[in-house]
Amino acid sequence: MGKGIENLIVSSRIRLARNLEGVPFKPTSVDAFEDLAQTIKSNNEGFASVRIDQLDQQVATALFEQHLISREILGNKKNGMLVTRDRACVMLGEEDHVRIQVIEVGLNIQKAFMLARKIATDIETEHKIAHDEKLGFLTSCPTNLGTGMRASVMLFLPALSLTGRIMQIVNELKGHKIVVRGVYGEGSEASGYMYQISNQACLQMGEEAILKKVEEITTQICNIELNLQKELIEKNRDDITDQVMRAFGLLSHAHKISSDEATENLAWLKLGDCLGLLKFKPRILDDLFFVIKPATLTSQNEKASNILTRDIMRATKIKEVLRSARQK
Repeated sequence: MGKGIENLIVSSRIRLARNLEGVPFKPTSVDAFEDLAQTIKSNNEGFASVRIDQLDQQVATALFEQHLISREILGNKKNGMLVTRDRACVMLGEEDHVRIQVIEVGLNIQKAFMLARKIATDIETEHKIAHDEKLGFLTSCPTNLGTGMRASVMLFLPALSLTGRIMQIVNELKGHKIVVRGVYGEGSEASGYMYQISNQACLQMGEEAILKKVEEITTQICNIELNLQKELIEKNRDDITDQVMRAFGLLSHAHKISSDEATENLAWLKLGDCLGLLKFKPRILDDLFFVIKPATLTSQNEKASNILTRDIMRATKIKEVLRSARQK
């Protein structure tokens, strides 16, 4: 058997929702969030701010592809703002006035929480935040009432997907107030066998309780996945080995490749890495899933706006990475 749980956990993310007291959820003022942006920047070194209407469309879409911003913030051309640094991004003017998002590689949900909570405290210290003694933080969506926190982990679950067991997991987790979604959140598909699991509600649960539950469920799901992977390779070693090697051959030699085809074959390659059929440097394949997305490629090179050119660039990028990342 190959690698363990750490190879199944792609990233951890914390989102905190906050709203200004006495301000409508959809403010009309163009500079509604300037003071909030300044608070974040003055209390946290390295953060920079930009208005959504000043952001290049390809760059904005690339940020979405890489999970750094939400689809909702992209729609607020009127007064939406981003305050960002590395993998931390505060979205001002999303569904709520403030959406603090911090992403960490692997199962580092506590580390992500510490930074997100620090930013939230900075804002709460300098601004009046909508809060109720019984309901907690007031948010536009009732499921965020309370802590206003969503803790999520992105998991690679190929065996659960291939065996059809994933829907059983989804249904079982509903009773634990845990939801399973596709790679880009609610309504999205599980591209590359990747899923997000997160708490479904915040009310009557403290932050530490939410973090603990998400971590525990993550470990349980990963153990089920690893056992299923073991069963798959024991029963179908030749078929799985063939599929993995075909994927490696295609990705190592293709002259051009679409985003969907690349994602599908990268998923098989990652499964091969999990099973020990091939070996790659840690996290390299996880990064590839997102850097080959259309807008991300185009934001790096304007020539990639042409589909054929982009498919060739994608294939070249994958070949370069695989050559340097494979381990004997």
